[in-house]
Amino acid sequence: MNELQSYRNFWKEYTRLSDIISLLHWDSEVMMPDDGREERAEQISQLSSLSHKMFTGDDAKRHIENLQNVIAHNPPEAVPLKRELEILERDRNRAVTLPIELVERFSKLTNLAHGVWADAKKNKDFKSFEPTLTEITELSIEMAECYGYTTERYDALLEGYETGAKSKDLEALFLHLKNSLIPIVNEGKSYSSPFKKPIPVELQKAFNDKLPGLLGLPASASRLDISVHPFSTSIGSKDKRITTRYHITDPLSSIFGVLHETGHALYEYGLGQMKDYPSPLTAAVSLGVHESQSRLWENQVGRSRAFWEYFYPILLKEFNIYHYDLPFDDFYNHLNSVVKSKVRVEADQVTYNLHIILRFEIERDLISRRIKVSELPEVWNAKMKESFDLKINDDAEGVLQDVHWSGGAFGYFPTYTLGNIYSAQLFHHFLATHESFWDDVIKRGDMTSLNKWLGKKVYSHGRILDPKELIKEATGEAPKSDYLVKYLKSKVKEQE
Repeated sequence: MNELQSYRNFWKEYTRLSDIISLLHWDSEVMMPDDGREERAEQISQLSSLSHKMFTGDDAKRHIENLQNVIAHNPPEAVPLKRELEILERDRNRAVTLPIELVERFSKLTNLAHGVWADAKKNKDFKSFEPTLTEITELSIEMAECYGYTTERYDALLEGYETGAKSKDLEALFLHLKNSLIPIVNEGKSYSSPFKKPIPVELQKAFNDKLPGLLGLPASASRLDISVHPFSTSIGSKDKRITTRYHITDPLSSIFGVLHETGHALYEYGLGQMKDYPSPLTAAVSLGVHESQSRLWENQVGRSRAFWEYFYPILLKEFNIYHYDLPFDDFYNHLNSVVKSKVRVEADQVTYNLHIILRFEIERDLISRRIKVSELPEVWNAKMKESFDLKINDDAEGVLQDVHWSGGAFGYFPTYTLGNIYSAQLFHHFLATHESFWDDVIKRGDMTSLNKWLGKKVYSHGRILDPKELIKEATGEAPKSDYLVKYLKSKVKEQE
């Protein structure tokens, strides 16, 4: 068992290095002065290279062999270790396919690309980002070829975010969802903003600072900051960083940003409480499952009438406004509006998945070389016209609106819709066995039962089960979009 302890120590060292890289990324988005970006890219590149070498080197191989030996000689204790070894070998086999020089180039390029993308978006100028994105795309294609695939190149990139996901399967799933969404979108109603005056950022912050703790995220293990693009990151088992962005004329943007990112942080916090943390098993099983946690809190809970019956008075107090200036029904109808939007992050929960399907189709064609980077604005604008009947006026509200491609995150977008599908299914089955939940929320803002249920059904499993197996274990059914469609239909029916 000394071999097992040696392996555990190795994994702790590897995890600490990953945490340091996460901290540097967080600082890049939240605290770092602009002039520090180039040196920060070098710092992250060097540490990413070190991390890659550590995970793919002979030392890691020796620890894997030792773990195999422990399993062979300790059968009664080997069941969880066998799954851990399976995950470890699968991850390492994927990592060793990448040449270290490719990892370094990709890390440095994508870190610098964020600044290029931000400037291009600010100036509404895709051409200034095109050369960088072209290089990122080529490196991503090169990585996909290194990983290998059976049917199509895009599958190799999907695997990095959602284990077992295949382009053909997603195409069929998304087509079914898209066809189901069209009549729901057409039935939905749009309500104008009920806010009659701007809400200062400091007042929004006073309200938002309360939300993570009330949702169950300990204040002693988290912090909330401001960034251009809201995100959540984990730096150790008890250090969860979340961010949001503020608009004085749209305070709901920051509120739902906090709800969304808190959902991510709650999942990470739950994973940090697992036995033997850190290990290959005590991590998120996929980005689809990760997204299910953020979407569940943002939409199923955060857009419910019960949630706001409790939080509405608190919001009025913190925003320093009276109920007759923000009537509850006007407020509630607005946050459940259905309106065709040009911008994904501002899209409502009904139309949101159409944005994701658009990006999935574009990414798949781009990685398959069916379209070129130079053609992206034209392709994007045509698809927006087709799906939303909206005209894109400039690159900032079009092809440049998302940060993901600047980070080379091809294959990431589909996990958003998978997350919506998973979240609706999970929450449906939670409510089926917790009939008093909404009463607890209305009376006391108490969401403890949901936290505990997610802890038992999702957090505590880590990567012990693959995504589809996890959802089936939690709900008794394989993942399907029926519950998401049912949920969205119910939200539109509320407007009648």
